[in-house]
Parts: sequence; C-alpha cells; structure tokens
Amino acid sequence: MTATTSNDECVLKWCNEAGDHDEHRQYVTSLVAWRSTWLIGVNIVQSDGEPLHVELTATTRWSPPATVTLKPDEAEAVAQALLEAATRAVR
Repeated sequence: MTATTSNDECVLKWCNEAGDHDEHRQYVTSLVAWRSTWLIGVNIVQSDGEPLHVELTATTRWSPPATVTLKPDEAEAVAQALLEAATRAVR
C-alpha cells in the first residue's frame, strides 16, 4: 500500500486514486461508443512498483467490464491499428 497525504490523495501526483490502494491509476479517457451501448475506458496503471502499463476496458450496460492490460508498445500497436481501420472505414 502507498502512504497518502493528509487530504487522502495519493503521494504519486499522476495517480487519480485516493485512500489506501495497491494499484495506481490515472484515468485518461472514457467514451461512449457504438450507438451508445458501449463504454470504453483507457487508463494508465502501475501495481506494486512494476512498470507502467495501459489498461483498456469495455463494458455495456448489461455486462461486467472486460479489461485488457497492455505494455506501452502493445498499446501503440493497437492505437496504430485503430487509426488505420478508421481511415479505411471512412474512405
């Protein structure tokens, strides 16, 4: 666990979590997708002093979230693939 400041914020300035927590997380974005039926989230996460990684979550109103954990280079590859697919889709 990480020590917190007197106002219960994480000592890591980039972390958005408060209180006692084992995982540090910065919420980068969340967006509603595909006819407003999906919620997609992108976060930066660090657990127990391990290297930072990217967390991609997806859920519907009716299902529990699915989480994909990616190393930074894997996240870049996914981002490039999404950009390529989006470019092709609008041609």
